[in-house]
Amino acid sequence: MINVIIIKKGCHMLTIGFIGAGNMAQAMIKGWSGNQEIQQVVYSPHAGQKVADDLHIEAKSSALEVWLASDLVVLATPPDQLAAVARELQPGILIKPSVIVASVLGGISLEQLHKALGNTVVVTRALPNVNVAVKYGYTALAFDEQVDADVKGAVAALFLELGRTDELTEEQFGAASAIAGSGPAFVAAFTEAFKEAGVAKGLDEEVAAKLAEQTVAGTAQHMTQAKKAPLDLANEVMTPGGSTAAGFDVLTQGGLNQLVLDTITATMAKNAEFE
Repeated sequence: MINVIIIKKGCHMLTIGFIGAGNMAQAMIKGWSGNQEIQQVVYSPHAGQKVADDLHIEAKSSALEVWLASDLVVLATPPDQLAAVARELQPGILIKPSVIVASVLGGISLEQLHKALGNTVVVTRALPNVNVAVKYGYTALAFDEQVDADVKGAVAALFLELGRTDELTEEQFGAASAIAGSGPAFVAAFTEAFKEAGVAKGLDEEVAAKLAEQTVAGTAQHMTQAKKAPLDLANEVMTPGGSTAAGFDVLTQGGLNQLVLDTITATMAKNAEFE
């Protein structure tokens, strides 16, 4: 039987500790900031103190200190540092085995995490995207088979504060990473293309940028709040034979779906090189 603390909001102040202070760790810290039931601590040998000062949380002097202070530890170092971090954590795991680990290390499987940390530690793989910083992110979660429903639900509830979350198999992480993890870059590129088209057609650059950004953000919000499928919304906007339909035909006939599929395929192929 795995000895864990079930994380339940309202029972006590929950401490989330970050080992690593890169972009994803900072995005998650921002997303959880403001929750009065959560306190956050961070350790990174180079950036930890600055990130702590910037984001108004506590910096710890070692990974071990983070472990001993936390209910949930987020591993957010470069993947090649896992072994070194695990060695530093071993005394803490013996003293306090109840800490739950959420790893955001790219390409590191649950099996590899257990090999490094031991089989008594409850681990989950988490795949958030940068939008968690504004509580509008997506996080995929993968758990060991023996992790019980209470633990899964408690961990998922934490990540739900950052946006949407789903439990996926590890085999599905490649596609999820390419779409949700890398996707903000692709959506940003499409938004930039919108802006550039506006400039090319005579709009001031600042106005074109605002138009593009608001259109993309507003469309996403509309689909989410109204629970509309993308093509349902597209068909509502379009009048058959009208101007929007003319532009939509250019997108579809120009192979938009195949271009996006090729983009995701290339992203997944590159990700696979690191696994």
